[in-house]
Amino acid sequence: MKKTNKILAFDIGGTKIASGIVEFSQKGYQIFDYQKVPTPKNKKDLINIIIESALNQKRNGGFKKIKIGIAGQIDSKNGIIMHSPNINGIDSMNLKSIIKEKIGETVEIENDVKCFALAENVFGRVKNFQNIVYLAIGTGIGGAIEIDNKLYCGENNIAGEFGHMSIEYDGRKCACGNRGCWEKYVSGKAIEKLYFDLYAEKKKAKEIAIDSARGIRKDKRVIKEASKFLAMGLVNIINTINPEVILIGGSVSRQDEILKLAKEEALKKVLIPGRKTKILQSRLGNEATLIGAALL
Repeated sequence: MKKTNKILAFDIGGTKIASGIVEFSQKGYQIFDYQKVPTPKNKKDLINIIIESALNQKRNGGFKKIKIGIAGQIDSKNGIIMHSPNINGIDSMNLKSIIKEKIGETVEIENDVKCFALAENVFGRVKNFQNIVYLAIGTGIGGAIEIDNKLYCGENNIAGEFGHMSIEYDGRKCACGNRGCWEKYVSGKAIEKLYFDLYAEKKKAKEIAIDSARGIRKDKRVIKEASKFLAMGLVNIINTINPEVILIGGSVSRQDEILKLAKEEALKKVLIPGRKTKILQSRLGNEATLIGAALL
């Protein structure tokens, strides 16, 4: 078989699994066969999705390696998912060995936001900065920290879990087991819950953002409230880490109004030197984690 440099990459989050073949060149990157499916409710189905995708790609020309970015705390050296609050039933699973045994290819696994950070650093808006905080706000909130152009992972590879900063003592119950975690107030699910709590109606976060931008009063109230919680976390990050830039990606990051309001609020409340921190929106969008996984 002809050798290939193509990478089969996965972005596995609490809501969806995206996959595609990533190929790099001097001009940048290309993604082929991009697919997206809902994240299943159990471990067996999640593994089957990865395996079926890999077998299909093998039949269609093959790939060099499998690279996976997945939400949660990851032992990347051994390929073990230590804990993933927003994906059911995969804690302590050695995903690397399972996939390698079934497919027989080299497999690498890393936290999805660390993959996002890698892609943004190579192809995105922050390649000229050295001290960066990355946030991915979607089903939950993931994060990564870069200091002097090096990813800071912490003693047990969990540094950057900003979504689990406690911002309200004895607040909302989080899937991690704690209460008052930041992601319970700002994420897509949190925005939908806030709307339901206020109006006893179900509505998707994307629809809430669209209607808020149209001037619908109920939706504007929800977005304004969520932006305050987003600002609270940004202030904590800036005052604690003092990065040059905070780069925000994920589905909530594409809601311009909430970002604008949160940025204005945060830069009023941080310590004065922290007002120099840039708060930027990701340019790579939904593809960032796939690209970063392929770059591992």
